[in-house]
Amino acid sequence: MSSSRPFAPTLTDAVQALAGETRHGFTFVRADGTERWMAFGEIADLASRRAAALRARGVERGDRVALVVPEGEEFVLSFVASVLAGAVPVPMYPAVSFRNLDAYHDTVTHIASAAGAKLMVTSESSKEFVAPAAPRVPSLTRGLVTTTELGGDHGTLVEPARPGDLAFLQFTSGSTSRPKGVMVTHDNLRANTEAFVKEGLDIDIEVDKGVSWLPMFHDMGLIGFVIGPLFGSVDVVFLPTASFVRRPGIWLETISKHRGSITYAPNFAFQLVAKRVKERDLAELDLSSLRATGSGAEPINARTLRDFADKLAPAKFDRRSFLASYGMAEATLAISFVP
Repeated sequence: MSSSRPFAPTLTDAVQALAGETRHGFTFVRADGTERWMAFGEIADLASRRAAALRARGVERGDRVALVVPEGEEFVLSFVASVLAGAVPVPMYPAVSFRNLDAYHDTVTHIASAAGAKLMVTSESSKEFVAPAAPRVPSLTRGLVTTTELGGDHGTLVEPARPGDLAFLQFTSGSTSRPKGVMVTHDNLRANTEAFVKEGLDIDIEVDKGVSWLPMFHDMGLIGFVIGPLFGSVDVVFLPTASFVRRPGIWLETISKHRGSITYAPNFAFQLVAKRVKERDLAELDLSSLRATGSGAEPINARTLRDFADKLAPAKFDRRSFLASYGMAEATLAISFVP
């Protein structure tokens, strides 16, 4: 069964349509190597409960909710919950160490203030990094809460959405200037994800499975591997970004173990693998399931891809799976693929 059925008009409708879905879902690989599989039906239920918890915290329709949540499963639930509550999530990158904290606090303050965030959601692991910035955001009238504090039984909540409603605010990377907010509507998401799921990748939900270590606060990781699959009911396995950075080989091991068929990364990741993965580590890997190995987000170097393909040839990697892609936050995500 390919993803040939029409996509829901809004992300809210797409999540509601997943209620009761037990065959497909997301697998979250944690930093310690343990895994949690969540069927889409479970995600829809837990997110609607968290949406009710947000409403109990005073969040109203249209309110901006800043998200600084590094853990994959908690980020997905918090993002979807914000959408179901009728609020506008604003994903932000989490700090990974105490280095350059002053600059990090400046960025958090800038993005949250520019977005007019009323509430900031973080996790217990990130609270100490982000808490000093919260008092500097005048609009943050609902304060700072952790995902743990959004527990409890507040019932369920799904606020209806229209295609033209703002779905979330996507801030640019800030590589050339201070991060700027891009207003992404539900209709933007539906149109762009339907284009790349159906036309760009021709995904078959009974066969295909994504594997991603990409940061979820960035458009490629968020729209490409979270929102698109929610619209299309596509299985995805998520690795922590930090796990990949520490040991690039875990990306390949996860693809081999879960028979991943679609993965994406910037050029530097392919270079990192080619340099750091040892040939002896390839003996147990089988990458023959990969049919779309996408590269984008930065200039693509042909030499890098050749080195990657040569290195992984013993693991049955097919260089014909490379898929050069171009996109940008201002266009939701994807702009062009090559056949």
